[in-house]
Amino acid sequence: MAFLSMFLILCGPFVGSFVQASANIWPDRSNAVQIHSVCQHCHTKLKVFDLIPIVSYLWLRGKCRSCETSFGSAHLFTECAAALIAISAVIVFNGWLMLVTALLGWVLLFASLVDFRLRLLPDGATLGLTLAGAIVLFWQAGVPGLWFAGLGAGFGYGVFYIIAKGYRILRGRDGLGLGDAKLLAAGGAWAGPFALSWIVLLAACFALVGLWITSTIRGQKPKADTALSFGPALALAIYLIWLWSGQGDEGLRLLYL
Repeated sequence: MAFLSMFLILCGPFVGSFVQASANIWPDRSNAVQIHSVCQHCHTKLKVFDLIPIVSYLWLRGKCRSCETSFGSAHLFTECAAALIAISAVIVFNGWLMLVTALLGWVLLFASLVDFRLRLLPDGATLGLTLAGAIVLFWQAGVPGLWFAGLGAGFGYGVFYIIAKGYRILRGRDGLGLGDAKLLAAGGAWAGPFALSWIVLLAACFALVGLWITSTIRGQKPKADTALSFGPALALAIYLIWLWSGQGDEGLRLLYL
């Protein structure tokens, strides 16, 4: 398994580069590879050594070699995040669960980037993760694991659905998107119904910290109607709870009881 561990760690930044490029153009993925192969300002085709994740960014100081236009820090952030996902998967899990965990983290990262840009969570990502979570728990615990995943997904979606509809009735406007409900359903499918309260609590804390940071940077005080992308905070909470479930020999089995 040492080969798989090294493979995941080395692939992490490259996956992050592709995830960022895909999130930037979603839902149109027809040119996902091409959009990352040219400078978006001068349209100069980037060379192979300009596309090495993290290393090329630092070497070029985040600028195009031809026109010296800044690439921004989004790619660097996503490449580092994808690398950390791979490293955490290798540290916490063994065997095939390393790969499964890395894929979970990378898909959550993609969904977070899309939600941050558009305030919209891709159905393909949320529904795909829900199905994948059910398969993983079934593989781990058989039919009881499948029932456990189903309960987690059902309760996760149901709770946020009720909150969203109740807010709509009371305030006359949307306050929580159903994309968040689908993402919480995915979290429930992976971690089970008993982990939902912890996922929501962590996500709320992350969202508040993120709101405070962005408000401080922009010099604006948040208002009652300030829009906030809850997806990234929810995705981070789901991934951390899944990592926590793998701590110790009894970690995953405890979630099935």
